[in-house]
Amino acid sequence: MQRPARLASAKTWMASYSGKNILRGYCVHFAVDWRCAAAELKMLGIKLDPAYLSQRERTEAEQSRRRNERKQKQEADADQQWHPYTDPLLAYIAGDYEALHELELRQASIDGEERGCEEHYP
Repeated sequence: MQRPARLASAKTWMASYSGKNILRGYCVHFAVDWRCAAAELKMLGIKLDPAYLSQRERTEAEQSRRRNERKQKQEADADQQWHPYTDPLLAYIAGDYEALHELELRQASIDGEERGCEEHYP
């Protein structure tokens, strides 16, 4: 639903809304993010607490920072699981089947990426 239609529909929705947090209710009902909901509620004349909005902003920034840290930690952990084999045959001969499996997965992901590029860029 586009913004003009949401704003028109929101007027009737607000009359029947009985929840505590109108911002969250608007987000859920109209399937928009909280920034869009805050802007549209402001257009409709609803006053929102600036402290609450700044807290939402800080919380979102903190969650984003945590996601990035978790991703970096996972990448660092993957780098620590290093093995001396560069060829699957060498890992097979040495009997290191875990390293062999990892090499085959890496090769499959590289092959998949290459095929994806060929589809988009012939």
